[in-house]
Amino acid sequence: MDMCYRHPDRPGTYFCQKDGNRMCEECACCHSPRIYCQHRGACVINMLTKQGELTPCEQKSDESQENSEIKMSAQG
Repeated sequence: MDMCYRHPDRPGTYFCQKDGNRMCEECACCHSPRIYCQHRGACVINMLTKQGELTPCEQKSDESQENSEIKMSAQG
């Protein structure tokens, strides 16, 4: 099985046809939703995101930033 391009220890369950990357569930989101993609209509990642089964990248980056701010305030 192919592995996640960001986490080589995790299976790449999802595949982005546009970027050619395999992703684990944590990484699976459309990394450039505002840029045209000829595969978007048949994209499993896009479909699961619209159905609420995957978190959009924008929300993942917001959550990551909030977690970093919480860690920094706890250390300070």
